[in-house]
Amino acid sequence: MELAVADSLDECSAEPPLLRPERPQEWSRDFSIQPEAVRLARLHARTRFAMMAWPGDQENATQVVVELMKNAIEHVGPQHPEGQLVLDLIVAEDETLLIAVTDPSPAFPDFLTAITVQTSTGLANIRELGGEINWRPSDDGDTKTVQVLIRYPSPAADSH
Repeated sequence: MELAVADSLDECSAEPPLLRPERPQEWSRDFSIQPEAVRLARLHARTRFAMMAWPGDQENATQVVVELMKNAIEHVGPQHPEGQLVLDLIVAEDETLLIAVTDPSPAFPDFLTAITVQTSTGLANIRELGGEINWRPSDDGDTKTVQVLIRYPSPAADSH
């Protein structure tokens, strides 16, 4: 875990300095578009959230990773079975978490329907977990990235 010293040690003080996680922090990993990637991404995400000392709901954030990976494999994998998925995890200074999955298809048909549908689809589940979802095609038009922003503390936690 990367830590930074919060305050310098005062010459008169016998107490050690406070440590805090370094921010921002970023992590990225490539996965094959295969069902096994979901399990691997879940394990890596859990480990990374702990190592980054992200203070939000790590189980919910891990579930977001799982849903994004499953969606990419289900909807993009059949057309690009040899393709790669890139998982990015970024924790900002204000503890906002960005989870992004890039896949080898620039299209996202029916995005708005997918995030607003009332049944339990992957993206609808992500919204229920407090994630703000967006997507964009790459500049070269070869890939797309689906992004989920999770604020800390979550707005849902503030309303209780």
